[in-house]
Amino acid sequence: MRRERAGSGAARLEGAAATVHRVAALAAGGLPLERAWTLVGASPESADAQAGGAVAAVLEVSAASGAPTAATLERLAGLLREQAAQRRALEAVLAGPRATARLVALLPLVGLGFGAALGLDVVGAVAGGGLATWSMGAGALLLVAAWAWSRRIVAEAARGTPAPGLPLDLVAVALAGGGAAAAARRAASAALDGADVDAADWAAVDEALALAERAGVPVRGLLLAEATAARTRARLDAEARAQRAGVRLALPLGVCVLPAFTLVAVVPLVVSMLQASLAPLA
Repeated sequence: MRRERAGSGAARLEGAAATVHRVAALAAGGLPLERAWTLVGASPESADAQAGGAVAAVLEVSAASGAPTAATLERLAGLLREQAAQRRALEAVLAGPRATARLVALLPLVGLGFGAALGLDVVGAVAGGGLATWSMGAGALLLVAAWAWSRRIVAEAARGTPAPGLPLDLVAVALAGGGAAAAARRAASAALDGADVDAADWAAVDEALALAERAGVPVRGLLLAEATAARTRARLDAEARAQRAGVRLALPLGVCVLPAFTLVAVVPLVVSMLQASLAPLA
């Protein structure tokens, strides 16, 4: 399961959630799982690609443990919808600062066009190798720096575990099939081998298993509660990162983009005006 840009992953997760939900409903009605996938016009592989590997892990554990598939897929669909909502919320928070940065980045072109409309040889001033040329180069470097800086801020805001609480859910799935706790833990670990999951989720699994063993009570309910709590923490953390990113995106705007506007548009325009006014005296 890999990390994706927030906007690019939300639609895929929503599509995977809708597909998994339909399959779960058909399976709950008694339809064989393979037939259910065919009727919804999808396959486990295609849904798994959209969901970043979660579908394959859930189906693998469900098949190995004999757990009820319909209820498992229904819970997975809810998880995918929640992840999609988180990514949509991140995009909404970042949309304003991104739009402002793009608008200001276009202002140099407006300034150059304005100079050309006045009959000034802005292009000649820029190509002349003097102050306008150096100013244009410095401004371009600042715009590139602003672009790279903004991308880094957005990437940090979008980071996070692709499927928070999934290890807890998978162990609960395996236990629903009637297996022992240790075997359920191994089955979930094998299904998620190489996947990008939060180590804290595995620590929560082990803690829940140990607590249930000491108390002598069934552990499945505790695992599901911990999985829900893990997703709640992930959602709150994602919201906090998005809010911070919205504020931090003002930094490249003020430090790089606005000075770049002066260097790319204003300075060449002033130089071309001076050249035009001094030309008759030459």
